Amino acid sequence: MLLLLMLDFKPPKSAAKKKLTKSEKDKLKQEEDEKKLQEEEEEKQRQLQEAKEKAEKEKLEAVERKQLEAEESKKRKAQLDELRELIEKSLSIIRNNDDARRKNAKWERYMRCDGSADPTIAGEINTYINLEREDNQSDDIESVLPKCRHTRDLIEELEFIIDDTPSGELSESTIERYQQTIRELQLLINEKLDLASHDVTLKATKLMNSETLNLQSVFRDDNVRLYIWGNLSKNPRIKSFEFPESEVSFDIPKILTLSDIAYRCLITKFDHFSHLSKSYLPRKKVPEETLAEQEEPAAEQNEEKKDEENGEAGGDGSRGGSGKDGAEEEPEADRENTEDLMALLNKPEEEDGEDKEEKAVEEPPEIIEDDLIQTPELEDFEDFDGDEDMIDLRTYRPLGGIIHFSLLHLPPQPKTVNSWTITQHAQPAHLNFYDYIADDVNPQVQALKAQAQVNDDPATKKEERPLISVQFKIPEDSFFFEDPTIARWDDQKLVWRQDGFQDTTFVEETRRLSFKTCYFGTFALLQDVHINMPFQSWEIRPKGLNHCLFTLIAAIVELEIEVKDTECCLVAPLDRPEVAHLRGKWMSLRKFQAALRETGINIFPNDDSHKYVTIQDKNSIAETRLYQQMGLTASAMAYSWSKWNGEKESDKLIIQAAPHIKDEPLIEDDWSLFMITRKRSMKLRMSEFDENFSEDFAEGSEFHADMYHMAQQLSSEEGQKRLTESSTFFTHTVAELLRSTRFLIYS
Repeated sequence: MLLLLMLDFKPPKSAAKKKLTKSEKDKLKQEEDEKKLQEEEEEKQRQLQEAKEKAEKEKLEAVERKQLEAEESKKRKAQLDELRELIEKSLSIIRNNDDARRKNAKWERYMRCDGSADPTIAGEINTYINLEREDNQSDDIESVLPKCRHTRDLIEELEFIIDDTPSGELSESTIERYQQTIRELQLLINEKLDLASHDVTLKATKLMNSETLNLQSVFRDDNVRLYIWGNLSKNPRIKSFEFPESEVSFDIPKILTLSDIAYRCLITKFDHFSHLSKSYLPRKKVPEETLAEQEEPAAEQNEEKKDEENGEAGGDGSRGGSGKDGAEEEPEADRENTEDLMALLNKPEEEDGEDKEEKAVEEPPEIIEDDLIQTPELEDFEDFDGDEDMIDLRTYRPLGGIIHFSLLHLPPQPKTVNSWTITQHAQPAHLNFYDYIADDVNPQVQALKAQAQVNDDPATKKEERPLISVQFKIPEDSFFFEDPTIARWDDQKLVWRQDGFQDTTFVEETRRLSFKTCYFGTFALLQDVHINMPFQSWEIRPKGLNHCLFTLIAAIVELEIEVKDTECCLVAPLDRPEVAHLRGKWMSLRKFQAALRETGINIFPNDDSHKYVTIQDKNSIAETRLYQQMGLTASAMAYSWSKWNGEKESDKLIIQAAPHIKDEPLIEDDWSLFMITRKRSMKLRMSEFDENFSEDFAEGSEFHADMYHMAQQLSSEEGQKRLTESSTFFTHTVAELLRSTRFLIYS
């Protein structure tokens, strides 16, 4: 019974589970909403506070940054002024030294008492040329060669004066007179060499070889080599001839074996032809805007002439209308200025305390004149407009001299009658050239030749004019990096041409060039001007005070050049006989550059070389200034190529550098990476071998306006001493050598 009562017992319902009334629900919801609003308001206040703190922090950072920028700008201006003063002082010393050198040279030329004509004085040089032409008693080769060497000295003297005199000091008329004198002297040399060749042919029987019974003579000096073979024996079995030492050989076609002919091969180191070609000098392209501007003045002049014909009244009305328009425009401008002024006057004075400090920082910094210099645009040049057989001398240049390969009529030889020697002379004396053009270039002869082959006519075969096979030994001092390109001079169009040659081969071991030619004439061997560009890498390192080593690994050749004081010397390559005459020889920078070019090593880009070589697009002002700064620090700093330079923007130059005063190569750990722009030089945290580029600057380093002041900071006490004691002439020579190679953009 008790158990049943216990089972039927049900506890009372909890009060918590009691249903809420509507008012209670509303009250609860209101409390929740108020709590939510309070939390949102607190969050909003917190965000506002954080934003305010962030803004204040950014404001302080901006103030600090602007203060740092202002300090850096002030420091940069001071460093730029110091560097500018140093460079201007150095250039002044160089200019004064050059002026004194030119004056001394002029005085020494005036005081020279060797009877040599002064090529700068029109009367003297014209007298010299006329006397040489009138002198027909000294046309033998032994007399002509020294005279030609002297005339070449006069030409080089004039060329040096034109090149060495600063722009503006020589008038255009004076330069044109000098150039005309050079052309006259070149013509004189050609005339004298022709007369000397004629004189040799006149003495053919006297100079006849006792074994072959033919004329075979060789004459030479430092600039000229003359080979003459004369057919005196009329031997029909002779097919070719080779001069001693295998320098020159050629075929003798059957049609010539019974003729009174002579072969002349005259090889000169100087080139009197290329400068006549239109493509010898770069031709700047005239912008279309300039052409349009040149056409406009003519139309404007016609309009002005019509306005003048309309009478004064029309002119006054036009001017009055223009004045009215101007009067209407001025008030509008004044209103804009007035509104701007009122806005400034009505602006509440909010700046106080820190704002005033910020305003003081925001004042425009002092203008640095260096920043106002505009970077010049890359100049554009005209394209070559010749046909495919013509040589563009902007891309190819003769190397190894000029070859005059001529076929001559052998003049009548002296005859001995009793005790008399009878000699026939032509007046005036001159070379008589034999006309010979191979049948391969004559369509009419080709047709006759084909018909003769059908008829098998032996008489026609005897009259055949085949191509002439020729072999030359290239001089030891000519460095060809590829097979030479053979070309002939076209006297009519004044260009070098490639047509007319077949079966050209070059054996590098023996340095022998073989080819077949359709023509006799003036030949040249040419090489690509830019064959060693772009460069692969470069390095400059000190070897002592006013002494450094410049290493340039070009596309094919690797060069080492020492610079000491004002002179340069080629150190490497050591294994090439072509440069044996240059190794260890100290010479001025100008002569050194000319000697390298004459040898065939061209590492000096021309103004238009960017048309033919892929280069780095870099700021030209920053590039030129860096060469100057490298020159100033070459006694105490080492510099090297960086792979990152080609991957960064045009306004950023990336190089490796390190302070270095020992005469020994650097190791990888010695180098640091530097980024140079027009406004600053900075040492980077990264190294050359990092996978990704970063512009983060190295810890503990400072920004500088240039690499000169960066070198001062990085150098040891001895290095700083070298920087201050470096010779002006040494630093200028190094800077000019670097500037002439332009390796920062051609690597």
